[in-house]
Amino acid sequence: MSLSSTPASETPQPATGFGAYLFSHGAWYLAFGVQMVLFPYIVRILLQESEVRFGLAQMCLQLPTTVLILIGGFVADRGDPKRIVTLACALTVVTFLALGLMVTTGHLTYGLTIAYALIVGSIGAFAIPARDSLLSLVAPRQDAAGIQQAVSFAGLAQFAAQILGMIFAIAAPFLGVGPLLLALAGLMVSATWAAASLRPRISEHRAVAGDGNLLGRMAGDIAGGLKAAADTPVIAAVVICAVAMGVCFMGSFYVLLPLIVESYFTADPDKSHVASALALFSLCFWSGSMISALVLVRIGHIRRKGRVYLTALATGGCVLLACGLTLPFWAFCGLNFIWGLGGGVAMTLGRGLVQHHAPAASRGRILSIFTLGLMGGGPLGAVAYGFLAKAIGPHMAVLAPGALMLAILAAVYAMSPLRHLDDDRPGG
Repeated sequence: MSLSSTPASETPQPATGFGAYLFSHGAWYLAFGVQMVLFPYIVRILLQESEVRFGLAQMCLQLPTTVLILIGGFVADRGDPKRIVTLACALTVVTFLALGLMVTTGHLTYGLTIAYALIVGSIGAFAIPARDSLLSLVAPRQDAAGIQQAVSFAGLAQFAAQILGMIFAIAAPFLGVGPLLLALAGLMVSATWAAASLRPRISEHRAVAGDGNLLGRMAGDIAGGLKAAADTPVIAAVVICAVAMGVCFMGSFYVLLPLIVESYFTADPDKSHVASALALFSLCFWSGSMISALVLVRIGHIRRKGRVYLTALATGGCVLLACGLTLPFWAFCGLNFIWGLGGGVAMTLGRGLVQHHAPAASRGRILSIFTLGLMGGGPLGAVAYGFLAKAIGPHMAVLAPGALMLAILAAVYAMSPLRHLDDDRPGG
């Protein structure tokens, strides 16, 4: 991977391959949409692990991204993001193939599942900032509206792909977990080819290699990215919200809510329908997310992005509080659909705000900081909520992240510039 700088004299070339970018992006999320359902099913049903060990497994799936994401941002700014994304897709072929073979042959153990989680999380740490950085280089237009539109289309592709993944996962009891995982390996072969076919613009703002040892340059660049994020009030506020999403939402979504879904099937001796129920439950969230992303694409320009972003996040906090009630399964899925509507808006606008306000030379690092905020709280929440669910049950445990999220949002609304953000006002 080359770390050489791009000469300032080079003129950016017209982007080609936005469609291929969307395909590769969508294929990645389709595969991991299936994994989102199958991973808890493997740990809780196939391996029959406890709530605590389930929480630890989900933590291992997210922890490598948390630890390595800033390094991934450093590499995305200095390296070739197209090459990184292509390599990441190729490596996922191997991981899905290995997991599928272990499940099919009956050799999967809890230790091997943890190893799989750590490897997949490490790949994501480099793929996510590189893919985010690549988006602005293949967007059809380079102005603020064009970048936001490209982000919206990427979000739409992500949500639609994850919905397809949930639909495929519903068939797990009939087709088998192993064959589904092997099919994902084949899908990622196509994603690898699509990523390799991209021809992005040449960035005029590629970071120079610099002097000194690699670790020193890396530490300096990461510190520079943190400073750039902190010095931009809008980005700083969005990163705080991203941290809150990680702690309150991701831990709940990956640990507490699957445990609540499982509680509906206590009378089922082999719990063979849990995978389908998990897929249906997740499908409701991502369907809502796709619908709201479609609406954002249709609307195009949103003037008060900050207020809309905070309102969407508050919707999720209210939904978590409502999930503490004893509800029919259909009502529980309906709440998840409402959460998805807000989630699609929050994820699209949050990333778009960072893309728009981040300096081009440090965009990859700042996007990795945003992702660190989003992912960093996930492992902590996963472990904490696993212990909390063991102690008081998932229905009571889910009240804590809901209340915490609303409290954080109230503070951000009162103290940050997000509520004043106005795209139709100079300097807004």
